[in-house]
Amino acid sequence: MFRDHSVDLQSEVMTDDVEASRVDFSFQSLNTYASSAPATDFSRMPTPERDNQVFMVPVRGSETPDTRAKLQGLPPGSNTPDLRRTLSRAHHDDVHEVALRMFRVLKDHGLVAEAERAFSPLNSARHERTGSRAPSDTGMDTDDDELQPELTGMEYILKDGIVSYLRDVAKLSPPLPQQVVRFMDINFSAMVVQPTSTFETFGAKLFKCFCGICFSPFRRKEKPTNLEILKDVTGYIMPGSMTLLLGPPGSGKSSLLKVLAGRAETNKLTKLEGTVLFNDRDASDVMLTRLIAYINGQLDKWRRHLPFLTVRETLEFAEDCTQGMRPENFTPQMRKFFAQALVEGQDPYLEYILHVLGLKSIENQLVGAGPDGITEMDRNRLTTAEIAMGTYSVMLYDQPCFGQESLATYDLVSVLRAISRFQQCSAVMSLVQLSPEVYDLFDRIILLSQGHVLYQGPRHDAVKYFGRLGFKKPVHVDASDFLNEIAAGEGAQYLEGSGGCPSLGDLARIYKLSDMHKDVLRIVHNEDVVHTFWVESEPNLGLSVKKRPKGTDSLRQAHVPEVEVTVSRLSNTVDRSRGIESTGVVQVGDTVTGISLENGDMYYLQVGSRDDQSHRASSIASLLSNARGHIRLQVERIRDPEVSQDLDEEERRARHFKQTYVQTWKESTITLIKRQNKVMKRLTFLMQLRLIQVLILGVFAGTIFWQMGGKYDLAKMNAIRGLGFVTTMNLLMVTLVQLPLFMMQRPVFYKQQEQRFFRVSSYIIGQSFVSIPQSLLEALVYSLSVYFMAGLNLNDNGVSFFKYLLIMVLVACFGSSLVLMLSGLAPMLEQANSLSGLLVSLFLLFSGFVIYPSNMPEYWAWVAKANPIRWANMAFCVTQFEPLYSDLCSDHLNDVYFCAESPNERVGFAFLKHYEFETDLHWYWISVCIMLAWIVFMHFLAFLVYDKLRHRSVVPSLPSQSSRVVNMMPNRPNDSFEQDKKNDGISWAGYVVQAAEIDTQQSDTQRYKAVPGDLESFDSANEERSASWRSSNIPVKPMTISFHNLSFEVPDARTGDKRLLLSRVSGYAKPGKMLALMGSNKSGKTTLLRCLANRAPASGTLGGEILLNGFKLNAATFSRVVGFAERLDAHQPFLTVRESLAFSASLRLGDKVRGEGRQRHIDLILDLLDLSFVEHQLVGSLRDATGRTFEIAKKITIAVELAANPSLLFLDEPTSGLDGLGARNIVHAMQTIAATGRTIVTTIQHPSARMLSAFNSVIILKSGGEQVYFGPVGWNCSQLLEYFVSIPKVPRFDPASDKQNPVTFVLDVLGAGIKSRDPMYDFAEVYQNSSLASLNCDELNGLKRHNKKSVLKPQACGYAASYKTQALMVFRRTNTFLWRNVGYTFGRLSACISVGFLLGSVYFQIPSDTAYTLVSRSLFIYMQVMLLGVVTATNVVPQLGTDRLAYFREKRASMYAPIFYPVSWAISEIPYFAVATLFFVAIGNGMAGIGTDSLAHFLEYWLALFVFTLSLAYFGMLLTIATPVPMLASFAVSITTSLWVSASGVVIPKPILNRGWTWLFWANPFQYVTNSLTAIAFYCDTQSPQCLACDRGLACPACPCPQLRDLGFEFSWDRLAVSRALDYGRIPLDYAALAAISTLFASLAFLAFVSLKHNK
Repeated sequence: MFRDHSVDLQSEVMTDDVEASRVDFSFQSLNTYASSAPATDFSRMPTPERDNQVFMVPVRGSETPDTRAKLQGLPPGSNTPDLRRTLSRAHHDDVHEVALRMFRVLKDHGLVAEAERAFSPLNSARHERTGSRAPSDTGMDTDDDELQPELTGMEYILKDGIVSYLRDVAKLSPPLPQQVVRFMDINFSAMVVQPTSTFETFGAKLFKCFCGICFSPFRRKEKPTNLEILKDVTGYIMPGSMTLLLGPPGSGKSSLLKVLAGRAETNKLTKLEGTVLFNDRDASDVMLTRLIAYINGQLDKWRRHLPFLTVRETLEFAEDCTQGMRPENFTPQMRKFFAQALVEGQDPYLEYILHVLGLKSIENQLVGAGPDGITEMDRNRLTTAEIAMGTYSVMLYDQPCFGQESLATYDLVSVLRAISRFQQCSAVMSLVQLSPEVYDLFDRIILLSQGHVLYQGPRHDAVKYFGRLGFKKPVHVDASDFLNEIAAGEGAQYLEGSGGCPSLGDLARIYKLSDMHKDVLRIVHNEDVVHTFWVESEPNLGLSVKKRPKGTDSLRQAHVPEVEVTVSRLSNTVDRSRGIESTGVVQVGDTVTGISLENGDMYYLQVGSRDDQSHRASSIASLLSNARGHIRLQVERIRDPEVSQDLDEEERRARHFKQTYVQTWKESTITLIKRQNKVMKRLTFLMQLRLIQVLILGVFAGTIFWQMGGKYDLAKMNAIRGLGFVTTMNLLMVTLVQLPLFMMQRPVFYKQQEQRFFRVSSYIIGQSFVSIPQSLLEALVYSLSVYFMAGLNLNDNGVSFFKYLLIMVLVACFGSSLVLMLSGLAPMLEQANSLSGLLVSLFLLFSGFVIYPSNMPEYWAWVAKANPIRWANMAFCVTQFEPLYSDLCSDHLNDVYFCAESPNERVGFAFLKHYEFETDLHWYWISVCIMLAWIVFMHFLAFLVYDKLRHRSVVPSLPSQSSRVVNMMPNRPNDSFEQDKKNDGISWAGYVVQAAEIDTQQSDTQRYKAVPGDLESFDSANEERSASWRSSNIPVKPMTISFHNLSFEVPDARTGDKRLLLSRVSGYAKPGKMLALMGSNKSGKTTLLRCLANRAPASGTLGGEILLNGFKLNAATFSRVVGFAERLDAHQPFLTVRESLAFSASLRLGDKVRGEGRQRHIDLILDLLDLSFVEHQLVGSLRDATGRTFEIAKKITIAVELAANPSLLFLDEPTSGLDGLGARNIVHAMQTIAATGRTIVTTIQHPSARMLSAFNSVIILKSGGEQVYFGPVGWNCSQLLEYFVSIPKVPRFDPASDKQNPVTFVLDVLGAGIKSRDPMYDFAEVYQNSSLASLNCDELNGLKRHNKKSVLKPQACGYAASYKTQALMVFRRTNTFLWRNVGYTFGRLSACISVGFLLGSVYFQIPSDTAYTLVSRSLFIYMQVMLLGVVTATNVVPQLGTDRLAYFREKRASMYAPIFYPVSWAISEIPYFAVATLFFVAIGNGMAGIGTDSLAHFLEYWLALFVFTLSLAYFGMLLTIATPVPMLASFAVSITTSLWVSASGVVIPKPILNRGWTWLFWANPFQYVTNSLTAIAFYCDTQSPQCLACDRGLACPACPCPQLRDLGFEFSWDRLAVSRALDYGRIPLDYAALAAISTLFASLAFLAFVSLKHNK
């Protein structure tokens, strides 16, 4: 397990008085110390009497009682006499337990040898008494150890803990190149446009495009404003150190991390100034990706890793790409050390990472995607493990533990701390909601505010620094929250005295005047690379005050003071096996630049003038002579490579890290091919689906073209020519299914390529290489299905078949390369789908089938010549027609008209010549070469787009607020801006740059008081709000919820047995009170919340009673009085905040509350939650386009539920993922809501004492769902602590200590906290037998009899609003969604306009006076219908799911009947399709001159195309709703549209269509629209008297109908009607059939939506 090897420095308190003959873990004096000294005055210290006098640093424990009383953080009774008395009086079992715990702590700290020596007398005495065997290697024999199985492999090597392991490995393995990172005068700014309250709509966009040019001279241009993100930031990061980056949202934390990582976006709108040095080299001269690991935990957590690999495979790939030290490269010493692992066939480094990061138990589990994969906690660990596999000197973490509990954060940080100590790498982390235990793991703090540094220095001194400025930290406030709130401008609440609160600017200036900042400047601006580290508990350290000899001044040493303190003596009596308290190893000659005595502030010795520095150094003699207590030192060593003992080794390692990649190109490519092979094996289901799709299409094509080859019939010969077109179309459509798969892997590619895991070329080759077998298999299956059934050429012993197979393979490979290129080019999947459909249509358009090359305008001729699909058709026809049709034309003059042109040629030759194909067989191989060249070219394009473009994670179909920033809080200054990933921000230059979440000038803290019970401490503002609510026309019905002996069990999916999630849980919550549900991981707190809210999983069984005011309510009545704020903030993105509340209120308040009353209700909610300033902003723009914080997202979620005026409000982890300030504001909002008379029940994850104290009562669950506490919380959790401390043998909690969170203490007692141990009691049983449980039981029994009659009338219907209101509101909401979703609706219109121009330009005014041109002109309609239909059906699939999450939330809240959701979509889409098809027909047909001879014909043409497009949209909607995942819908759309296109009567006319497929012809919307459009465009009444009077075979000017000159002046319509089986009189039936098909698809979609399980 993870905790077996983690480092826990807070786990136990080690005694300081172990005799020197055994173990000495502290600073030990070798001199005779004087008595305690008064407070030290550093300005009056005398200089030493003689040079180089050695002073020994004292040990904690050697101080006198007087001086000990002044020390901070020491619990009473922890000195040596007290400990001895305590141990002498303790029971022997307790002493035994303490000894074992002490032994484990020593081992955890890497002091195994010392532990064995310290405890060896106990073992010797025991064996002498018992005569048993000799002691074991561990030094401690216990019964438990004897029962443990024998350890092997890495488990054996890690048996002594991670610290011991890392210490030993550090001695054997080559060290990492230590990097001293110095950043100086960093300034980062961005140009942004000031916000406006308007947003784009479909109508405004349409007007702007067509009329904007006229008004553009009068439009006021918005001038961008320069927003500063980082301002004059200077500092350093030292090897072996852990630095915590603190600051409120908008302070610049993420920006600083990106600057250090070399990932700050720099373009014409951003400006970056300053210098970053790595050792003595500029960042631009260093391969940062090899030295720095950067993790952003706020990015889409589900897309950080490939879901198709196991945890082990993910780490193996990372190791191959980033770890240079592999088992085959081990030295003999390393092979000996890792012998146990190597014998077991284990990779030592991989096994070590799996063990220490707690991933061993899930190593063979697929990472997965979403909730179906590994847990969020394990995913965060895997992200860290992936980076830990590499050899990085600096690790930068931006919210690596985003959204996970404090326990997991502690585990992760503690492991990183141990790694950084022994590998001498450094870690910088930005974290939120830190527990005191996690905070204490860091060495240094950098506190940012509005881009300024407010503090940079030791973690120990941060709180005391601000204390000297007048800010006093209360005991119940965690240190990190204290610092963050000061940086957020909320520090006035902590001020002592009546003085004014310094502004943030004042705090920044005060810091720059401090000694800390001066010391930072000294280190940063030093000409030498200074390695600074901090020392604690260093044994027997001797310091000397040394004067420099005169005459040694030089330019290089001009900054060195005349007197300095150096390390002159190290310990010789104790094994110097260092632990992890200090950040580095002290050496003789190191310079001491800072010292802290008795837990005081760090006193810097080398700041100020040279005289001041010398005087400070001289004062150290008297200072150390009288010092007692805990000592901290700041020590530094100048890194001078010129005096390195091993220049060759250092240069070799430097060259190694100058290399861009660890692996060579060949190794990297092979590694990627192996990984992609594993991915493909995991995607067997997808591959099988593709094969099924190919098989269906192949069998269909083979049967529909059944034995048409070799028939001397013009229609069948044209059908065989069309077979090449259909074949290439089908294979291209099949390859498009890979698009979602490639785009799913793209974020992982970005992450890994930025860390230089591999080269882009290796990735492209790896992706393509593994697709070759699939392409070959698909081409083979398709060829076998088509070739023989269609009766193609077999006259050359099958050679033509293999030529055909080769062409199919090349087409499939070309399709795969095209999809790979598009996956890197398109920013989102929906755009990639549109672009892929457009490109495939272009390739098919210029393939030579739908328009002959000679009919194309000259400006498009080059496209036809370069089209690879045309060359594929060329190769197909060259190999088929001459062998199949070898008869002379003279024998078939009456069968095929083109033979008249070449009567002496073979029919096949004449056919190829007539249809403009090449006739020589060598053109087949030329076509093959051109196809190969296109495949290579597409891979090259794919390489370029993947190498040059970086599309950030953008949610599709969100409001566009390009280049804008929306103020997130009122009265915010413009000088605060942060490029912070927490606030996905404004877009410019193709990248996402984050807008600011800036500090409010109006303090919310004045209103927030964490009180244990009532809310009497609220100020007048809150009282006024509560009074306004109570006086409103919508009163709140008080509701007391009580639950009695709740149990919940679900079937185990693996064993089939019942698994208990909740067991006998009871409690209650009353109006105006807040109840918190808390517990360890997998304790069932979320399950309890869902059960109370009547949302228990349907698969489980719920036992017990849930009563409201003492009565059971049915589900319909219950839903009327309950609100449930889910953890996922799912809202309709294109509604404003006010509109979202109005939608919820209209549907959940019912029809009784209308007009002004409802608006007043919404105004109260907005004011109650401080959302008035964003009420007119789109919800989606707040979230993803204008920097909305998670705090506002949570408030909107709560507000939407409050709009229903619930009496009970349930909240699922409302503070998860928020920083301390945001969590505080959410809790304050909950307090305000409770003050209105509502009952609040919420789950909360590892809260601080301050946050938990805001609740009236709490239920604590342990693992297994058993209740261990239900009762009051108390101020600073006093009543909660009182209960647990009263239990015998539970340790005492010191309320005056700020080193431990009371919540952490309680969880530790339960065995589920940071200190992992078995609980000493069954606390569930203790609670059941307690007086508290008896009191609660009496209260619960009383609540059952609270009312004799329910105040609520039972409701038969679960919906508050009438069906009319539901239909109206849902329709209005969907229409608003489409009206404002410019990316979707206007994007579709733009695509239609573009395609219309394309088709119109290609078919521009082609005449219809020859059979040749008539065919091309008529195929315009076929291409138009195919392109529009396929793209429409495909694009609906991803679009329909845009707000499905919002629908599911609304369905769970019983807002409206589900049927209204798809109906509203179907109706609202109609006008947009009408406009899009109108433009499409007007432009395309107008340019081509088809169907535009009269207004009536134009309208008829448009109406038919519009109804057809609508039917395909409804068909895509049906498949999207009917399938559980969009990928299956895409498969179904691809197959069905391919079948429809092939059987539409164009490629194969109905007269020669295989009878078995006649039903598909009549069930085909493509057939109906093709018949009607062709008839409308080409029909002419040839039976009119003028036409009947014409002589056959002669031109007839009197007849208005077009005639074909090359076919004896045959009428064009007659020729077309016969060849295509067209019927003009069938047009009304075609309209009716299209309308019926549309209605059928829509009805089936509605039925599937309300009936299928995955939609519920």
